[in-house]
Amino acid sequence: MNITLRPCPTPVPTEVRQLSVASAQQDFVLPVSDVITQQREGEHFQLVCHQQHAVGFFLLDSHYSAYHAFALPKDLGLRCFFIDQTAQGRGIAGAVLRELPAYCQQQFPGFKRLVLTVNCRNQSAARLYQKHGFADSGQLYLGGSAGPQHILCQSLRNEHALRH
Repeated sequence: MNITLRPCPTPVPTEVRQLSVASAQQDFVLPVSDVITQQREGEHFQLVCHQQHAVGFFLLDSHYSAYHAFALPKDLGLRCFFIDQTAQGRGIAGAVLRELPAYCQQQFPGFKRLVLTVNCRNQSAARLYQKHGFADSGQLYLGGSAGPQHILCQSLRNEHALRH
């Protein structure tokens, strides 16, 4: 799968603002325009590109622990991750999740874990994250607008670094 992860240019291009999910997924993902207008310090917009076109969006939150009591100071938050409805079902999300740890290590050195929350009703997303290395902490985050969320995390330490 030929995907590329990269920081989103500023201002956010129209092509990216138009990315969306199917109506059944809208409870779980804010529209990109809302994410942009609500951006806080430490939130870094990222693009998923396939064949030179933006097909997905996510943000990496370097201040995640400032807003979430369950997060540790060296946790990098993965938020607002989605693949556009026209590109879903092709394995792109899985390809992104396989590339994400190395991408985070390169773009945000010093962070030890990647942490996210996923709505308890969004079982397909939870399975996808767990299939690609995220572990369920066994805790729930109750501050989500669409109900309780599982807290998942994945180590960002590479195997080479662990041996030294």
